[in-house]
Amino acid sequence: MALKGNFYQAKAHCESMGARLAAVDDEEEHTFIRQYIMADEARNATSWFTAATDEASEGTWVLSGWGDIPAPFTAWGPDEPNNNGGNQDCVQYHKVTKLFDDVQCSYSINFICETEAT
Repeated sequence: MALKGNFYQAKAHCESMGARLAAVDDEEEHTFIRQYIMADEARNATSWFTAATDEASEGTWVLSGWGDIPAPFTAWGPDEPNNNGGNQDCVQYHKVTKLFDDVQCSYSINFICETEAT
């Protein structure tokens, strides 16, 4: 389903469903998410929050909600992360490049939740 919210609302919504914001662990998961986003034109037209943030320490990307462990995989778009305006502490999949882009956590965009495989 396609829901929108800021980073904190997105995180809370995922957690209310017994899930967490998506933590991109490796190239395989990155490819899976990119294919998922590209498979639906409506989803392809938006941006999506992931669990990565550097809110606690600029330039140190961790996975919020995952014990704040270091983000194991980043696929930054060209010239990213750039902390444009000095307040870009959250990571989105950029709608055009399908790569990571740092954005303000207050933006209201779609988000990706994930659960452990059963």
